[in-house]
Amino acid sequence: MELSSIEHISPADLPDIKADFFVTALSHEERSCNIARATESLQCRKVVLVKNNPHRELDYKSNEEYFQEKGFDFIPVPDEGPDFDSLLKPVAGNEKLDILIDCTSMPQYWYYGILNWFAENDELSGACLRFTYTMAGFVEHEQALKVKEVKNFVRAGAPRMKERSALILGLGQEAKVSEDILKRLNPDLLFLFYADPAVEKRFVEQIFVNNHATIEQTPIRNLVAYPIHNAKSIYQILSDTVLPLRDEYSITIIPQGPKIFSLVSMLVQLGYPEINLSYPKFKRHGIHDRKSSGDPVIIDLIFEGDE
Repeated sequence: MELSSIEHISPADLPDIKADFFVTALSHEERSCNIARATESLQCRKVVLVKNNPHRELDYKSNEEYFQEKGFDFIPVPDEGPDFDSLLKPVAGNEKLDILIDCTSMPQYWYYGILNWFAENDELSGACLRFTYTMAGFVEHEQALKVKEVKNFVRAGAPRMKERSALILGLGQEAKVSEDILKRLNPDLLFLFYADPAVEKRFVEQIFVNNHATIEQTPIRNLVAYPIHNAKSIYQILSDTVLPLRDEYSITIIPQGPKIFSLVSMLVQLGYPEINLSYPKFKRHGIHDRKSSGDPVIIDLIFEGDE
């Protein structure tokens, strides 16, 4: 199937959302249950994915008890990731499927796996994937994160090699991370993407303070702000940046920052599979209980099959 449209949904509509299937994930963060609590009246099969060897500190136990109390089916996930065939095929019929996905506590390769499963499924007539995400409030990092490696998440599918490279780098609030990434990749062309307005003004302030050296060496025209509550605009801005570069550059996207930018970057990569999608891997650091902040982001991704 192919992505046909992206629509932003008002958070006020969340309690009245209907779905055929609801999938979420269990974690140690307080915000892990927010979407489930807001949609308790939803009548459908509800599944919670559970990581292998999860962090069991902070709010993990209370979150686990909540999902048990509300009748969620617990699905253990091995290291290689969820088996989406066994998870999604039983609910996917010939009719259009409406699935609610809370990616708040999901690692990148879980929600990419859901997107990719539907993108590669030619048997369904259509599907509405309603992605929800509870944004985290600002947390001051006590120590700088150190990049261990920049790892290919989705490598471009046998692209024609080009002499020049372009990097689309999402800016996070962490100090020195963007500098370390640039030293490792040394792109010929650089675009910096950041959320503005963000969920809190302090995020934008911290991005400019902690990425000062990287921003200073980037032409102002290549510094791109995107609205965190409008996935359609993010998709359009990112596509408009990618399209003129495809013939002359090997393109890599590293979507740091809010998860919504990561999600939209995956959609762009599915549309243009010659693009590399990568993420930095960090040396071990402590866990944080990132509290929720502001309204959740809710977007409908409409996939349509061939007529």
